Amino acid sequence: MKFNCYTPLALAFGVTIMPALADQVGQQNTITITEQASSSGLNLEDNESASSRLGLSLMDSPASIELITQQEIALKADYSAIHAVTRSTGFSSNANQGNGGTSMSVRGFSGHSSVVQAYDGTQMYVGAGTRTFPADTWTLEKIEVLRGPGSVANGVGAIGATINYVPKAARFGDIKNEVDVSVGSFNLKRIGLGSGGTLTDKNAYRINILHHESNGYFDNGDENKRVIAGSLLYQPNSDLNIILSFDYSEVEPSKYWGTPLVNGKIKSSTRENNYNIKDSVIEYKDWWPRVGVEWQLSENIVLRSDTYYLSADRRWRNVEEYVYNPNSDLVDRAFYLEILHEVSQIGNRTDFLFEIDTGSLAHKISVGAEVNQIDFTHLNNRPYGGSSSVSLDEPTPGSWHDEAQNETTKDFSSDTIQYAIFFEDNISISEQWNVVLGLRRDEYDYERSDFARSNGEEAGNIENVFSGTSWRVGLVFQPWDSVSFYAQFNEALDPVGSVLTSTNPDLKLAEGAQFEVGVKHSFWEDHLQYTVSIYDIEKKNLVSENLGGVSLQIGGQSSQGVELDLYLKALEVISIDFNIAFVDAKYDEFISDGTDFSGNTPRNISDMTANLWVNWQLLPKLIMSAGSRFVDERFSDHANTNATKLPGYLVYDANLQWEVNPDLMLSLRGKNLTDEESFVLSSYGATQWVLAEGRSIELGLNYRF
Repeated sequence: MKFNCYTPLALAFGVTIMPALADQVGQQNTITITEQASSSGLNLEDNESASSRLGLSLMDSPASIELITQQEIALKADYSAIHAVTRSTGFSSNANQGNGGTSMSVRGFSGHSSVVQAYDGTQMYVGAGTRTFPADTWTLEKIEVLRGPGSVANGVGAIGATINYVPKAARFGDIKNEVDVSVGSFNLKRIGLGSGGTLTDKNAYRINILHHESNGYFDNGDENKRVIAGSLLYQPNSDLNIILSFDYSEVEPSKYWGTPLVNGKIKSSTRENNYNIKDSVIEYKDWWPRVGVEWQLSENIVLRSDTYYLSADRRWRNVEEYVYNPNSDLVDRAFYLEILHEVSQIGNRTDFLFEIDTGSLAHKISVGAEVNQIDFTHLNNRPYGGSSSVSLDEPTPGSWHDEAQNETTKDFSSDTIQYAIFFEDNISISEQWNVVLGLRRDEYDYERSDFARSNGEEAGNIENVFSGTSWRVGLVFQPWDSVSFYAQFNEALDPVGSVLTSTNPDLKLAEGAQFEVGVKHSFWEDHLQYTVSIYDIEKKNLVSENLGGVSLQIGGQSSQGVELDLYLKALEVISIDFNIAFVDAKYDEFISDGTDFSGNTPRNISDMTANLWVNWQLLPKLIMSAGSRFVDERFSDHANTNATKLPGYLVYDANLQWEVNPDLMLSLRGKNLTDEESFVLSSYGATQWVLAEGRSIELGLNYRF
């Protein structure tokens, strides 16, 4: 699939300029507008913090950004963050329990090393490819999604995208309470409690509590979540806000690691089987306290400072590899492993926000610094031994202690100190033109201590310094308030693997560059809104072999694509949300194990994704919603062989909401309504696929008082 950037851009310009001109002509004879659209649609006038710290609106930002509101999340019953995000433009899941169930792909890049996930504006550094926070969407106010490089605002690891999870926070106002209850298939029981508002004239609060449990779609696939989050706001005067926030979660996700392939496919009768042991363990505990200060030092200067601490403890004890043996008609299991992660991150980010008007130019400038110390400890029972065989159709789980061979001990630990300084400037040249500039310098001082190297080498220490500079230049042209054309060029940085677990002291950060043009437009009294973006990304310094088989950072990867995000209020009672993305991704230069994969598609990348959601107000208090998700085929290996190609899938969901009164809402929800068998999230190794859950039905109640 090849793209000519001029043709889509010309079409985008055409569909934009004609309605905009019509709007201008119509306004000459219009005195007032008495009706407003009932939905914010694409939220183009809302501010975002995923792409910068300047507080720009989506319309004023030279980037592709989406906002997913709490209302949208609740309507679609997307309980996990990855379920919500993968409904946005261009995203697909490549999640499994080894990466915390949170890994995603977008714009030709995948995994935690290329898609940054931040919480409340702070990047959570990833060790051993695993991130497990936030535990649930109940605590979130919205999700900000920036597609494309975002290293200027978010640091290393943001070539593909940045996702910023914004929690519900304390605010002044009448105290409001909320109860949300759901029950459904697989013995789902879920209750969320929320409360917030004014305590005194100087204090406000917010508290959210969640309990979630389910037997799961897969045998022995129970899952449990316990979450508490809150914040206390102190405002001694109108110029100073101090907010103390905390999040705590205990999660036991489904202990399912995939289903073995039989002749390259999943046998229908095995879809609900779980081939793990009966005493398997997956546990995540995350604790995230923080203090934020916002101080209006003068009319034109604001000081913002956030101090935070993250603690994450994780444990896995499972048998993870399943291979169907056609000779015995059994599933051979291997890798009886136990792994523990102990992660702590403490840091501070402080900046000054200046507003300067020189008469001819108006500046909005952010200047600041960031520092983080991240300690990571990895314990395991490597080398992972043990083996067993079970029936394909009726597997007998067995026990961990039946085959586990090695004691779990400390394998390695790392100590990383990250420093960054950053600068951003939004320059308003005129009412129609503005320029956005950004510059960031990152440095990582990294030390790793190995205690039990399984590759036969003696225990030792590794030291390295990773550093690099990110920058961007963006231009926005708004001929009218309702339309923005933009162009941007930026350079970003990615780690090679994980910053916290590097084993090669000679590696440096991978570098990426993107050129993007696009348009954002809202017209017909906001009944029709859309964004179009066209981009080209190149990434170099991938680890690749030379012709002599020596691993060097000589590899390259690139992608080009087109994305459309559309909102249409076709009638007063019908609204449509639709997005579609096309990407052509390839390895420009990549050699591994003596094989040249240059020209091949990277793993886990789909050429096309699309999402549709329709809301229909059947009666004044009755809303029916339905939608679909489409992800095209993906390769699970570098060689792009048909044997490792994951199937594409098309999944349908629906929801019926009855507003009993302004405070009480009842819902009937259906997910994966056609029970799609090809709903494959990812591969786990070459012999098994990680399946999504089958069809489910839920009843929900939401009461506010």
